[in-house]
Amino acid sequence: MIHPLCRFCGAAACAGVLLFGFASQAIAADARQEGVVQKGSVEWNAMREKNPAMHTDLSGAALKGRRLRKIDFSQTSLVGADLSQSDFGRSEFRDADLHGAKLDGSVLVGGRFTGANLNQASLAGASCSDADFSGAKMASTVLRRADCPEAKLCGADLSGADLRESNLEHADLSRADLRAANLWLAKTGGANFTGTLISDETVLPNGKTGSAQWAGEHGAMFAPVVAASKPEPEPAGVAGAASPQAVQSVSPSASSHAGSSATPQKATTLAKTLKPIRAWRPAPSSISYDADQLDQLKSNVTKWNRLRTEKPAMNVRLKEALLDNRVLAYADLHGADLEKASLKRSDLEKADLNNANLRGADLRSANLQRADLRQADLRGANLWLANTGRAEFDGAIVSSETVLDTGKKATPAWAQEHAARFMDESEPLR
Repeated sequence: MIHPLCRFCGAAACAGVLLFGFASQAIAADARQEGVVQKGSVEWNAMREKNPAMHTDLSGAALKGRRLRKIDFSQTSLVGADLSQSDFGRSEFRDADLHGAKLDGSVLVGGRFTGANLNQASLAGASCSDADFSGAKMASTVLRRADCPEAKLCGADLSGADLRESNLEHADLSRADLRAANLWLAKTGGANFTGTLISDETVLPNGKTGSAQWAGEHGAMFAPVVAASKPEPEPAGVAGAASPQAVQSVSPSASSHAGSSATPQKATTLAKTLKPIRAWRPAPSSISYDADQLDQLKSNVTKWNRLRTEKPAMNVRLKEALLDNRVLAYADLHGADLEKASLKRSDLEKADLNNANLRGADLRSANLQRADLRQADLRGANLWLANTGRAEFDGAIVSSETVLDTGKKATPAWAQEHAARFMDESEPLR
């Protein structure tokens, strides 16, 4: 005899399956399809060719560390799937649903993600060179330290995305939505920002917040955040997608003069409509270098030298600046504060570093041939494998913590041989 309570529980369980069965299917991969993809991309693609109308569902699938190059995942549900540390080179993800998926450290080179849903997905450290994300939904997506040179991100929704320290050199970001995105320390040389939408919640590569001036200089559009006079209702739908009221309208004049301040149709709070991940944002007081000076030096050494000639009393603040792999030959950096700056593998041939503060600077593998380092403070600096041929060290200060180009620590004998001065780390300058 079945106990009435058991009979009731069984009925409830059946009702749950009938009412909510679709929910479990939404987060669990099709077991048969997952078995096929585990075999490899050839088997998976063959299955899709044989059954072109088949709905493919790999939601929540565990595919970490797989080699699945040129696989066809177009229109496939991969919600919450673990695809990290896998090789998906030249693969097809067109219109796929990758909401919340993990792609950390994966190879996505040449992949096509046009129209895909990557909202809140994580692509930290992924290799995305030449990948096509045109029109993709990438709100609150994590792309920190992702390598994306020449990637196509035109028209992509990157609102609230974490792009810190990513490589976006020569990437196409035209018409992309970068409101509230964080691009601190991202490499954006040669990137196309034509028509890109930024806000004053956008963190720029130099650590400053987005501005109409930056937008104008890069052909972008600026939509300032406006505090709402009345609380706005939370938008329905996928987290990270902006409601129609949230989109700032841009006047024709603003479009023709890229960078002019946009006029909002309705006062609203951007953070409330976009719900971005609150990626760490540098406080202005925590940035040791002058962001404008860093931009000017990185963009054009000739113009930088002209600026120094026009403003001889300018205090150059580049403390802890990231200047790796830069061509800074003949740069006028005399008297500059470059303490703890990173200049690895940079070309500083014949650069003027006279009286510069290079304490703790990283100059490993830098080209310092014929550089003027007279009176420079090199205590604690690392010059291992640097080319110091014919460099001038007269009066330069070294210490027992200075690493020479040979990999050895500086000594009083080395200082005497190079007409430099040997001092302790704690000893004040005389």
